[in-house]
Amino acid sequence: MTEEGSVIRVLLVEDHALMRRGIKGQFALIKRFEIVGEAADGAQAVEMATQYEPDIVLMDIDLPVLDGIGATQQIKSARPQVRVLALTAFDEDTQVVGMLAAGADGYCLKSVEWDQLMAVIDLLMGGGAYLDPQVAQKVARLLKPGAQAAAPSAPVGAAHSSFQGPALSSREREILKLIAEGESNQEIADKLYLSLGTVKSYVRMVLNKLSVDDRVQAAAKAVREGLI
Repeated sequence: MTEEGSVIRVLLVEDHALMRRGIKGQFALIKRFEIVGEAADGAQAVEMATQYEPDIVLMDIDLPVLDGIGATQQIKSARPQVRVLALTAFDEDTQVVGMLAAGADGYCLKSVEWDQLMAVIDLLMGGGAYLDPQVAQKVARLLKPGAQAAAPSAPVGAAHSSFQGPALSSREREILKLIAEGESNQEIADKLYLSLGTVKSYVRMVLNKLSVDDRVQAAAKAVREGLI
């Protein structure tokens, strides 16, 4: 997390030069951002993340040499404090689940409006997480009964939970499913007829039991380990 008013250091990972140039040009118009590096493949991204110590990485997925999933996993393993935002044209099941499982803090489609992208970056830099609404719906579909078997990235037998941590109650699983669907705490409260404070307590409990830091990681773990 950066201090208020400080410059946000951005590493741009995109294999199309024209796209990189366009995104860099947009960032150049905003003084509170600095593009510290541009990588054309995943291997370069890992090297530059170490060399330039960015605050946030805008990560494409379909990259040469090393894809965005592998690059994200390596960057987050070495520098967990670095925020990684998937910025991609793809929302296929394997890519969505793969990026979330690799530790991405957010997932945006390239169709996102610029103002929305700025808001997402601010959210991530404040310690939050973000899923594009289309991606949130996809995660929700993957969490439906029977969907695990069809998910290309799901391990054999994923329909039965492989989770080894503290058991989730039926209410906690219900909360987890709504988290994965992209519902806010207030929306969860409204749907389940619970107070906002009660929902916040449940969310904290779920994150603690799953040993994750945020809602995106919780959704990824739910998909990966068949918790729903």
